[in-house]
Amino acid sequence: MARSLATPRTRSKNSKDSISIESLVETLRSLWRSVEAQEDTPVRAKLKMDIARSINLLKGRIEKGIKATASLHQERPLLSGLDESEARLAKTTKQPHTKPRFTEPVARIYDKDLVEHALDQIPEAINFTDIDSYRNHLVEKIRFNSLATRQRAASYLIGRYFPGEVLHRDLVEFAAKTVGKPALSDVLFYLTCRMEPIVASVADEVVFPSLPEGGVARIRIQEFVQARFPASKSVSDMTQAIVRTFERFRIGTSTRTRLNVSLREGSLAAFGYVLHLEFPEPGMYSFERLFNGPMHRWLLWDQQWMTRQLYLLREAGLLSKVSEIDRMRQFTTKYPLEEGVRRLLGLPQEALA
Repeated sequence: MARSLATPRTRSKNSKDSISIESLVETLRSLWRSVEAQEDTPVRAKLKMDIARSINLLKGRIEKGIKATASLHQERPLLSGLDESEARLAKTTKQPHTKPRFTEPVARIYDKDLVEHALDQIPEAINFTDIDSYRNHLVEKIRFNSLATRQRAASYLIGRYFPGEVLHRDLVEFAAKTVGKPALSDVLFYLTCRMEPIVASVADEVVFPSLPEGGVARIRIQEFVQARFPASKSVSDMTQAIVRTFERFRIGTSTRTRLNVSLREGSLAAFGYVLHLEFPEPGMYSFERLFNGPMHRWLLWDQQWMTRQLYLLREAGLLSKVSEIDRMRQFTTKYPLEEGVRRLLGLPQEALA
């Protein structure tokens, strides 16, 4: 009503901001409606996520630029111009940045590798929808006589492969699809390193540098563990557990005195999954980040082999681009983690070997 009583002169003087705000909101709604009108495909979902993510980025920049006051916190949220479903989507797209999949793990004793139990029981998670029922399943199925030992083992497995006590669907579905295959061993070894710092440190600082010699003496691993846990009485057990982890996940072989390793090749399935765990958000990344990271230094995957897998993933539609121009070598991921893994598991069965 107030607007209808305003004179043209007053309206032209005072409505600049309101017109801008209204036009911006209407533009946003128009964009959203245009996307909604499209066929229900992954492209539509990605466009909606892009809109929501852009709003969140703008929101963050504005909030940092405005001095916080008590009255500001009483106002409606910055996203109040969106309906509930739109705001919920915006909040969801921001969540991976505020709560990462892998928090910084705490260094701890690693004297129970539980590799065989992991290979047997992680694929079984496909039958459960919540962590408590899955934990009960583990306590029932893990092969130890003592109930207390089974409960501890179940906690180790959940903490190691389902951080945050979340049945991450990407791992659940990947494990179910690759049960009994080398791809699952590679992925579980990678996840073990992500959540067990001493295994990652041995892989990165002891085993990887030993490649020119074809491996490393067990005593060298034990000395490294001893230096990290000088007061521990479990150094010998930890050394044996680490060597078993490499051997049972088929990353290396061992003798009574030595762990033998060499550069190796994996499977396209394992490569594609670990790639999306390493780079969970769509974007452009350099080959150097790939070659200097866990996929080479922990899993010992050959760099030329990894390059070939990038091109295979591009041909399969999981990567947008792979570029090697002079010294600029880059690849561009196309999908966030869960969508990328879903599409990966839709590849022909031979790719999942």
